[in-house]
Parts: sequence; C-alpha cells; structure tokens
Amino acid sequence: MSPAQLFVLAHGASWILPDGRVIKIPGFHSSWIASHPSIAPGATNTAEFVAKTGWISAVLHEAGYLELIVRSREDERLKNCLWSLLSTNLPILQKVVILVLGTSGCLVMEKESFSSKEAFLEALASVPLEPDKA
Repeated sequence: MSPAQLFVLAHGASWILPDGRVIKIPGFHSSWIASHPSIAPGATNTAEFVAKTGWISAVLHEAGYLELIVRSREDERLKNCLWSLLSTNLPILQKVVILVLGTSGCLVMEKESFSSKEAFLEALASVPLEPDKA
C-alpha cells in the first residue's frame, strides 16, 4: 500500500492537518469528533474542534464545490496550507467557500481566484469579514 499523498481530497468530509495530511471522515465531522475526544478535549462541534486544533474542516461536494472552515485567514502557516490544498486539487475544484471562525460571512472563490498563488492571496484578503457579535 502506498502512502497517502499530502493535500489530496476525496469526495465527502475530511480533516486537513497543517502538515498536509488528510483524514477522510466516513460520515460527518461531528460523529468523528465524538469518537475522538482526546484530540480536542471539550470540543463538541466542528467549529470548536477547528478552533482548538487549527485543523481545516473540508467537505468536497460533487461538481467541484469545496466548503472549508478555518481558524484564521491571517496566519501564514494556514495560508500556505490552504494554497497547497487548493493548488493540489485544482483540476477537480470549481468553487471554494471558506468560513473563518469568529467572523460573519464567508469567502467565495471561483476557480480563477485560486488558479495562481497571487490571485489566491488577493482573494483571501479582499473580502471584508465582520467580527461575530456574539
């Protein structure tokens, strides 16, 4: 058996670790979190888990639609991780929606927004997101 390739997505839910490892989830993130309580003690949902671990929640839908939940869009390591994820999967992606914890709204990127690193970084920074009022 060959080792898994870094940053390579499959349809459905996954966790993306900062080093590029992808953990494929056989169902929903919440069920996986409940069965792995020692990774992020006290986390009961995807947002809490992402906040505690810094992992990226990913769901790849049919037709190349990717939903991501991230802890921050300012962290350089996370930006590099996101770029590696998108550039590795570019042939299968059409649209990416990024939810950033602690903010209202989301980033929506069409394929041209992540076809180069420069375009990606510009798109990542360009959409103003308001802090949550919680």
